Amino acid sequence: MLHLLSSAFLGLLLSLGLLPSNGSERMETLAATTTTVATHNTLYGQATFKPLADVIGWQEVSTNEGHGKLDALEYYDHFRPGEGRLDARNSIAISWRKNKYENTGDGSRLTHGGEAGVTPSRFVNWVVLKNKDTGAKLAFVNTHYISGAWNGEHPERQERWRTHNTVVREVVADLLSRGLSVVLVGDFNRALSQDIPGMNHLRTAGVDGVPIDQIYVTRGIGTGPAERLEKYGSDHFAYTATVAY
Repeated sequence: MLHLLSSAFLGLLLSLGLLPSNGSERMETLAATTTTVATHNTLYGQATFKPLADVIGWQEVSTNEGHGKLDALEYYDHFRPGEGRLDARNSIAISWRKNKYENTGDGSRLTHGGEAGVTPSRFVNWVVLKNKDTGAKLAFVNTHYISGAWNGEHPERQERWRTHNTVVREVVADLLSRGLSVVLVGDFNRALSQDIPGMNHLRTAGVDGVPIDQIYVTRGIGTGPAERLEKYGSDHFAYTATVAY
């Protein structure tokens, strides 16, 4: 609850002696920081790359065309951990507004290997971003699960999907254990919200059911439902949300 209190109200509680002085600075910082986040599957880079939010998780940036568009996106820095431009890790790039945030840590984990004609290798990428004005940190996680596991055509892919989900939960748990607020986005390739300890799935305003493109936030930091945007040349809608931490 304290994460959502205004700085003015925190100051009042402190003046009345209802809050200890130590720790008040951290809570004021958390209450003062608002960030927009987004996710978009770009259809192998064919979509138009829009400045959707302060922090964006992309999927299927798997072509030179897509990476060229990402490079041309003004005012953003990017996390692409693969050594080569078309490394599978880079297909789930993360972008953030460089005037607002600095990268203070990042990582990438393999969830499972690839198989020709079935799936590329799949990963989970994350960055820890420090707000330059408030100093508050946000961990942002991006991923893309194997396709077809739950459409009735490829049940043999479900084991890979579940392995991927286990790694996602482990990454999120580690970031939460560091005391960080966490946002998780991605193409889950399953129209069902997941039980991820410490996290809430954000429903999408005006949309029945659960899209396969999803946003999760640490409990208490979501300010409302996610919003569905346009497709911008992709076969997926883009989605955005606002968090306060």
